[in-house]
Amino acid sequence: MIHKLYSAYNLPADHDVCHLFEHLVIRRFLRAAEKSGNERAFIGELHGTTSESSVFFDIAFFTRESITLFEKVIADVKPFDLSMINESVAHIEAEMKASVVIWDKAELYKQLARCQKAFAGRRSTRPDKITEPVKSPPLEIDYQPDNFIDITLTIEVPDASEQATAAFFCMYPILLDLARNACLDRAPVYPSSHGEFTAYHDGNSVSQTYTVKKSFDWQNAGKTAQNYLRAFDPTPHVDHLNNLAKAFKTDPFYNPAPIYFYQKTATPLTKHELAKAVTAANLQTILRAITVTISAAKHLGES
Repeated sequence: MIHKLYSAYNLPADHDVCHLFEHLVIRRFLRAAEKSGNERAFIGELHGTTSESSVFFDIAFFTRESITLFEKVIADVKPFDLSMINESVAHIEAEMKASVVIWDKAELYKQLARCQKAFAGRRSTRPDKITEPVKSPPLEIDYQPDNFIDITLTIEVPDASEQATAAFFCMYPILLDLARNACLDRAPVYPSSHGEFTAYHDGNSVSQTYTVKKSFDWQNAGKTAQNYLRAFDPTPHVDHLNNLAKAFKTDPFYNPAPIYFYQKTATPLTKHELAKAVTAANLQTILRAITVTISAAKHLGES
């Protein structure tokens, strides 16, 4: 894998606009990746962070091509599409459990353009650089936690053999990303937990919690995701799966994988043994047998 950190300090906008800019860069990259025939699920890791008016992108991609594409995106100063802005605002609403209103669209575009230009020239941007204070915040944010709930997306397969369990363990992040793309990508939804793998005596599952706006029809999203996953063809992504298998064997990011696998299954497998389970055939078998459910999340103390 290729690990890189991209950062720009003290961008010429307030925190809320910078946070939106972070989301927009990631969204533009994912759209560009899709156009080139790739999928979020097979790219690697991409995490954005906004602190005050500074923005960071921490990436671990499988290929140099993905790095090149990301660098092309962060150098792109074309205005963001309004639809992409609205989708990103919806995600931020769920992330913050708040209402986000764009009350000055022209000012928002102006400040986003400044962020784009500054990030594109980030090599000259330093932590001690002083920027002119923003006088007109174009976003209004109102904390409204009662308008949001947590839901749990669960993906299960009924095969508990050692090979099936190893394959599911290695590739469950792919399953979660595919499910997210299928039914949650354009909705007011944001992941509030990492995926949690569980091995049963008669199968395997992974669950992830999301915060969603109550107005979103999440009750029917599970069926949509299940149909999408069962119909998904992993054959065009053989090279990407090979990259994942190679990363399991060689990248320090996956060094703890045998520990986690043993803790969950009591089965001692090495990184190389786990990597052997990462194949298109195994992924296809998982996809054909998959069940996806979405339910209201239960919190501590609830039964």
